[in-house]
Amino acid sequence: MLEFVKFSGDDNRTTLEHVEQFLLQCGEASYSDALKLRMFPLPLFGTAFTWFSSLAPNSIFSWAQLEQRFHEYFYTGDNELRLSHLTAIKQKFNEPVSDYIKRFRDTRNRCFNLTISDKDLADLAYAGLSSHIKDKLDNHGFADVSQVLLRALAMESRALDSRNFSKSNDTNKNDRPAVNILEYSSYESNNEEADVCVAKLNWNAKPKPFVCSVLKPVSQKNPQD
Repeated sequence: MLEFVKFSGDDNRTTLEHVEQFLLQCGEASYSDALKLRMFPLPLFGTAFTWFSSLAPNSIFSWAQLEQRFHEYFYTGDNELRLSHLTAIKQKFNEPVSDYIKRFRDTRNRCFNLTISDKDLADLAYAGLSSHIKDKLDNHGFADVSQVLLRALAMESRALDSRNFSKSNDTNKNDRPAVNILEYSSYESNNEEADVCVAKLNWNAKPKPFVCSVLKPVSQKNPQD
């Protein structure tokens, strides 16, 4: 079995590049249309394999027909997206930055006929970030989407560390035992080892009132007593 380079339909490679690479990897089998038809689905996965599986039975009779259908669907067919789809991609509430950028790139890869510079693409990716991250990245120029990803990940990590630190402090306050430790060190100048006396005072969370048996209730007649 040949080891083909996989094609999902969502990557940066065009259908023309994939077909050319597929034929090169077929070697001598590329001279046989029957073999090419049989091996064509092997490198497909994801969206591409779903498309191939959806073809009606007995609807393909030649390699030329299959190649044409393949190009039509992934280049100008129903799978093609436009700039409006790209600008609609926004980071969801509590969505990690990496997941948002992945959705953004997947959408860009389906905008086959869209011509846009790396800087303009980075500006679109920046515009779709959540406001709490975007505001901290204000006035930063981005050369490409990868730069947006790296700086946004740094901001996301700082925010996460800050939240974890606040939660840790709150937990420590709530779980702090009602124990006070008093330390007293007693040593002489000639003694190298110091004796440390430690006393633990355990305070109940809800202390009960202590009543001394010697004391008596105050007499209403003789308050002086």
